[in-house]
Amino acid sequence: MRSQEVDSYSDSASHAQELYKMKEYDSALISYERAKKLQNSIKMSAAERAKLDIELGQTAYRSEDYTKALAHFQNAVQAESDIIKRAALLRNLGNTSMQLKKIDQAIDFYKQGIKLHPEDAELKYNLSQALRQRSQSNNPESQQNQMDNGGENKQTQSKSNEQNKSQNKEKAYSFEEEQKRKILNDLLRKEAETKRRIEKKQSTPSTNGKDW
Repeated sequence: MRSQEVDSYSDSASHAQELYKMKEYDSALISYERAKKLQNSIKMSAAERAKLDIELGQTAYRSEDYTKALAHFQNAVQAESDIIKRAALLRNLGNTSMQLKKIDQAIDFYKQGIKLHPEDAELKYNLSQALRQRSQSNNPESQQNQMDNGGENKQTQSKSNEQNKSQNKEKAYSFEEEQKRKILNDLLRKEAETKRRIEKKQSTPSTNGKDW
């Protein structure tokens, strides 16, 4: 009986792995869960149990069943003794928590992972992104104000540009009108001077018998 259970477990786990490779994650998850049930009646090491939980967590994550993924990764991290592997599992827990919108929980997992493996660049990057997202979510008004101010600044700048264009047009128009007035005044002045000279000549007697 126990041999049959072991065979059934092995078959279910192997089938699940094949389905996972084929990217049929929903079907793979069903096969993995079947293997998980059979695992409870089989004697195996903690490392072997953790391995199945890791694969279950990865498959559930791919299937976007993040609640199941979180539970299986938590089972795996409790059984894992290797520091590097434990840090990687904590990173998975952080990523899964982010998908569940549990930002504070994700930050805690990332920090735990960094303590175990400070050289893990991905853990540090994910932590920075989680902290940034938390900061933004805690200050929605500030974010909205920045967006509003950005829009207002654009509107103000646009209005200023239009005013400058209008003022430049007015200046150009005023200069042109001033030139026209100046030319007209010069013509009128010259005409008046010419008229005065003519009138003066007409009123003055000629000494040589000529009118000019």
